[in-house]
Amino acid sequence: MRRFWRQHFKKRPEIQPHHVIPNLQTVLKAIQHHMGISLLPRYLIQKALQEKKVKIELEHLAVKNQIFLAYKLKHRDHPVIQKTIRSLKKEKVEK
Repeated sequence: MRRFWRQHFKKRPEIQPHHVIPNLQTVLKAIQHHMGISLLPRYLIQKALQEKKVKIELEHLAVKNQIFLAYKLKHRDHPVIQKTIRSLKKEKVEK
């Protein structure tokens, strides 16, 4: 939430939360029971969106994740590392 707020509003949020729920699944359930608002990743709310249990209000305001893959150079040709790199590049292209 802080990253979203800073990227779009250039400052920290001034919101004082009434409750802090550490589990994103529980946050989604709370939203479905009209207990507030939150920022959640699209993959998490996809089913609830299809069932019309939640609504996206600020879809045009999004935050992109950057994924960094670090490995020792001597292992760069390892099959698992190569497969991971291909998978990450593939997902980037699909979205």
